[in-house]
Amino acid sequence: MSAPIRGIVFDKDGTLIHFDRTWTPVFVESAEALAEQIGQPEMAAAWLEATGYDGATGRVLAGSDLASGTTDVLAARWRAISPELPTLDRLIPWLDGFWERRVLELLAPVGDLPALFDHFIDRGLRLGVATNDTEQAAHSTIRQLGLTDRVDFVAGYDSGHGAKPGPGMILAFCTSMGMAPGEVVMIGDSPADLSAGRAAGCGRVVGVLTGTSTAAVLSPLADVVLDDIHALPGLLQPAPA
Repeated sequence: MSAPIRGIVFDKDGTLIHFDRTWTPVFVESAEALAEQIGQPEMAAAWLEATGYDGATGRVLAGSDLASGTTDVLAARWRAISPELPTLDRLIPWLDGFWERRVLELLAPVGDLPALFDHFIDRGLRLGVATNDTEQAAHSTIRQLGLTDRVDFVAGYDSGHGAKPGPGMILAFCTSMGMAPGEVVMIGDSPADLSAGRAAGCGRVVGVLTGTSTAAVLSPLADVVLDDIHALPGLLQPAPA
């Protein structure tokens, strides 16, 4: 790295929280609830499979819509299969509400996040979260994780900066913090996260294996792939005094 790192942007799902233990069951439950609502319980499996759920393994596939897509994309995909579903202006907020509630109930953080974030703050780093979830859900998750006072910037796909793999959320963090992209690390579990970091010109792009992607999927896009975010401190240069 040519410039010292001054900031870190974290993805949320699969990075701060374990994806398979939190989001995968929530997606399944929401599809089953919707299918019951329209009297077609057999359709839940079709919607899930079409957007990246592998019923044989019970896992979400890397790079799929379920892994990193926004609610509007998923809702449109499901409704294209079953036009009987509510219109998008009703379906999208229903999904967002269901997912936010159940994710908080099943939340599985990746280790002691307050202690890790305190370590970064003690090193003078500014911290942000950029997620393809809603900004409201991001704030709810961050609050439940005990990170509200430790995070300087939060953006979701509906915050006006675009969604990943676009660079908008990361660039907004840089502008807000008064940093150049080269002074920022982007860390996430999906190709969308890492592509966003590359597009923004981040000084380092880091993959983690607590989401849906394997090291083989992430390595071509990442400077380094870690088991989880707790290995990140050893990679960073100290912030300037």
